[in-house]
Amino acid sequence: MGNVSRHSRKWILIAALMSGLVLLQTVWLVQAAPDRQSPEEGRALFEQYCAGCHTIGGGDLAGPDLQGVASRRDPEWLEHWLAEPDVMLAEGDPIAVELLAQYNNIPMPNQHLTLSEIDALLAYLGVAHPSLPAAPSDQAGVVGSAERGKALFTGSQTLSGGGPACIACHDSGALDVPGGGLFGPDLTQVVQRYGGEAGLRGALGTIAFPSMVPVYRDRPLTPQEQADLAAFMGQSASEAAPSRGLRYVALYILAFGMMDVFLVLLFVWHRRLPHHARQPLSQR
Repeated sequence: MGNVSRHSRKWILIAALMSGLVLLQTVWLVQAAPDRQSPEEGRALFEQYCAGCHTIGGGDLAGPDLQGVASRRDPEWLEHWLAEPDVMLAEGDPIAVELLAQYNNIPMPNQHLTLSEIDALLAYLGVAHPSLPAAPSDQAGVVGSAERGKALFTGSQTLSGGGPACIACHDSGALDVPGGGLFGPDLTQVVQRYGGEAGLRGALGTIAFPSMVPVYRDRPLTPQEQADLAAFMGQSASEAAPSRGLRYVALYILAFGMMDVFLVLLFVWHRRLPHHARQPLSQR
């Protein structure tokens, strides 16, 4: 680089640094975005964070056996307990205090779980042994429309109860780029995870994920809306569309390329300036 001026080397360094930052952001986005909120992910999280003190059907250890815990405890209480056990003990929550005394005053540690991880754990604890919920009987004869389901998912058709559209928190491979939200799991394969459209209809009719209960408790989906959304998600799975991670990688690669083009043009423009215009004022 003997023929490249110190000022030019500075521009090259800035371009390389900016390109590296964009690439790091791309990797972070793909790794940080939760792909699913499933019992499978919950099983892995249980083995990582919970299995040292708990079993499911194997008896008490340092903590209680969690077989059937989803039916013994309120979902909101469980979500709060998994998120902030130390805070609940400090506040004197009666159930938390009773558990502490019952299990040799060994407090449950705060694992600093994310909301998505908590939902996945609760999904695993809720479906580890019982079968998935069946579709409510009032859905008999209700035929879902994938087209209407997509409109409900994206919000172009509002839910009759006034609840927010799925796209605010979730993505689906059947959506166009850039897709849906990143807060909740990708729903491209959600029908398979619930054993078919009937199981998914049941889940939509009795929304139990703690992060969704406060939002939809007073805004339930109608049987027709449940059927339409299930039909759309079933179609999404059959289309085998690209996952959220791949689509966002494509967007970041595009942004990465456009930034590089801009920096190259800026460098070329700078090189074409008269020599005296490119000199710092201190050297003129």
